[in-house]
Amino acid sequence: MRRYAKSLTVIAVLVLLAGLGLGFQTINFCDFERGGDTPLGLKLGLDLQGGSHLEYQAVSEDPVTGEPVPPSATQMESLRRTIEDRVNKSGLGEPIIQLLGDDRLLVQLPGVDDPARAKSIIGETAQLEFKHRSLNVSREIEGLTETDVLSVTIGPRPTTTVATTTAAAPTVATTTSATTTAAEPASPDAEGESTGEEGSQEDELRELPFLIVEFTDNGAEVFDGVLQRLIESLVPDIPGGQLAPNSLSIGLEGLQTATFQERFAERVGDSNTFAILLSTVGDVGTARETFGDELTVSFVEVLGLNDEDIGLTGDDLLRAYAGQHSASGLPIVNIEFKSEGTRKFGELTSQIVGTSDQIAIFLDGEELIAPVVTSVITGGTAFIQGNFTFERASDIALLLEAGRLPLPIELIKEQSVDAILGADSLRKSVVAGLIGLGLVLLFMVLYYRAPGVIAAGALIIYTALLLAIFKIIPVTLTLSGVAAAILSIGMAVDANVLIFERMKEELRAGRTLLSSINIGFNRAWPAIRDGNVSTLITCVILFWFSDTLGATVVKGFAITLAIGVGTSMFSAIVVSRTALRMLATTRMGRHLGMFVPAGGADLPQQGPAAAAPARS
Repeated sequence: MRRYAKSLTVIAVLVLLAGLGLGFQTINFCDFERGGDTPLGLKLGLDLQGGSHLEYQAVSEDPVTGEPVPPSATQMESLRRTIEDRVNKSGLGEPIIQLLGDDRLLVQLPGVDDPARAKSIIGETAQLEFKHRSLNVSREIEGLTETDVLSVTIGPRPTTTVATTTAAAPTVATTTSATTTAAEPASPDAEGESTGEEGSQEDELRELPFLIVEFTDNGAEVFDGVLQRLIESLVPDIPGGQLAPNSLSIGLEGLQTATFQERFAERVGDSNTFAILLSTVGDVGTARETFGDELTVSFVEVLGLNDEDIGLTGDDLLRAYAGQHSASGLPIVNIEFKSEGTRKFGELTSQIVGTSDQIAIFLDGEELIAPVVTSVITGGTAFIQGNFTFERASDIALLLEAGRLPLPIELIKEQSVDAILGADSLRKSVVAGLIGLGLVLLFMVLYYRAPGVIAAGALIIYTALLLAIFKIIPVTLTLSGVAAAILSIGMAVDANVLIFERMKEELRAGRTLLSSINIGFNRAWPAIRDGNVSTLITCVILFWFSDTLGATVVKGFAITLAIGVGTSMFSAIVVSRTALRMLATTRMGRHLGMFVPAGGADLPQQGPAAAAPARS
C-alpha cells in the first residue's frame, strides 16, 4: 500500500478541494471570489439563466478621408475594457463581454431580461468629463433680506449666549481663505469641571468685540440654519475644528467696508439675537470707533468650490499617454483633443489662466485630477504635471483613455432570454446529465464487474473535479457547454474501456492480475493519448473558428469539451489505475473472473502463486 501513498494523497487532496469548492455556495478568500445564487454557485450563461444579449459593431473611419477602415486589435481590446468597466460599475451581476472577430463586441448580461435597460447602461453611464472649477464662489443667503435685520450693534460678548455647537466653535473662513483654525476647545477634567484653560479663554472673549445682530423670526430661522450647515461641514479629524470649504463672509458698511473673519457665532438665549465675534478688530472700543454707531451689515455665504459643466467630455479627447518633461525630466501626462475639444479647451484655458481656478477631470463621477492652468492652450495639445511618479502618470493616462470609447459602436443585434425559459433549460440539462451519468455507471458496473465499479468511482470523482474546475476558473456554462460536459463523460469511460479490454487479453494470455493491469494500461495509453490529443486539436480549431466568426455557442462547446477531456485523462490514468492496483493486492484479486467482462470469463488455469495477491 505504501507504494501508492503519493497517488492516493494527490487524489484525496483534489477530491477534498473539489468537495469544498462545490460544498460552499460562495467562495471568498482574500481577493478571490467565486460562486453566487445559482446551483452549486456555477456561472450560468443566458440560455440557462435568462438575460440580455447584445452585439455591437465597431465603426472605424480614417480621420482624413472618412473612409471606413478595420479597427486595430488594440482599439477593440480598449473598447472591451471600457464597456466592461461601465457595466461592472452598474452592479448588474456578472457580465460576459467578449470580442467577436475583428470588429464586433458581445455583451451578455445574465439576469437582466430588459434589453432597453442594458442598452441604457452601456450608453448612458457617466463618462470622462472636464469641468471648470471656481474657488471661493460667493452667493447671497437665500431667504435672508435686509428687512430681516432689525438692529446691529457692537459690544462685548453677551453673558446669556447659547453656542450653536457643543464642540469647539466653528471656524468660518473669509473669501480669501479656505479654512481658518479656531481656538482649541476646553477639556473637562475627571470631575466634569472645566480646567483653567477654558476660564482664560472666556476672559479673552470678554475683551473682544462682538457684532450683536437682532433678526426677525424669519431672519433668525434662516441665519441659524446657515450656522448649522456650517457646523455640519466641520471636519472632525482636522485639529482645531477647521471647516470644510463652505464659509460665511460678513460685511460692515460705515466708515469703511470690510470683510471680517468670524470665529464664533452664538445665539443669545432663545431670542432672535446672535453674537458674532470680530476677532481682527481689537477691543470693543476700537471697533466702535472704527465703525461708529450706524451700522449696515451684509451676510454672504462663500462656497469652497463650484464645478461648472462646460460640455467637454471624453468624446472630445483624442488620446492620453504618459511621458517625460523635456526640460525637467519629471513625469507628465500628455493629452490631445479632437477639433471640437480643442476649441472648448482653448476657451476654458483663456478664461481661467492666471487665476486659482482649476480644470477638474472626473471619471464616472469621481474626481481624477484637478490641475491649474499656467498658459493659454489653443493647439489642442497639453500636458499635466504634478507631484506624482511615473507609475501614477501612467495610471492617470490609462484612466483618461478608459473614460472614452476608442471607437463608435452600433448595435446590430439584441435578444432577450426569459428567466423562466432559462430555468427550464437548466432543469432539463441537469436531468439529462444525471440520466446520462447513471446509464453509463450502470453499464460499466454490470458489464465490467470489479473494474466497472472502479470506473464508476473514478467517473464520480471526474464529475466532481470537472464541476469544481468550472466554478473556480470560472467557466460560463451554456446549453452547448453542458452538452460538451455530457459528451466528455462518455470520453472518460472510453479510456477505461480500452484499458479493461487490454487487461482481459492479458489475463487470457495467462498473466497475473497485477501484471495484466500494468501491461493493459501501458498498451492502451498510446490509443488513449492519440484519441484525446486529436479531440483537443479539434477543440482548438473550434475555438479559433468561433472566435473569428463570432460563434459563441461553438466557443463555449470547445472550451468545456477541452477541460472535460483533460480531466478525463487524469481520472482514467491516475484514479482508475491506482484503484485497480490496490484492488489487485486484496483478496478480490484472487477472483480473476470478476476482472473480465460478463460472459467472458474463459481464463486459463493459474497456479496458486500466479493467483496470489502481490505484496505491498
